[in-house]
Amino acid sequence: MSADLLELLTAEHRRLESLFADVETAPTAELRRAALIAAADALEQHTDAETQFLHPALAAHLPAGPDIAAYEEAEHASFGPLTPACFDIVRQHMLEEETELFPRLAQSCPPEELLRLGELLQSTRVAE
Repeated sequence: MSADLLELLTAEHRRLESLFADVETAPTAELRRAALIAAADALEQHTDAETQFLHPALAAHLPAGPDIAAYEEAEHASFGPLTPACFDIVRQHMLEEETELFPRLAQSCPPEELLRLGELLQSTRVAE
């Protein structure tokens, strides 16, 4: 069974949290550096997915969607280079998406559209 866009993005949030924990608990500087590189790569890929799929869906399906999408893009741009110091900022951002934006989008966007977007996201991941 295919996952919809919100399910995929939420799963990516869990993966990011796991990678952040790997950085925070790495026993050596070398392992910490490797985990941080993996986390930064995953965050970049996730941000690209949200820019390509989530933000347009927000803009199309929520009453203030274009403003919300613009705010989300600006917030992503404010993260800067990923360091352990900004993990909490990213965690808070993911929590806000999951508790505020995703439920609103799930109510206003047809389920088949979220499924279609999820399939598109998965197809871009296979192509990478």
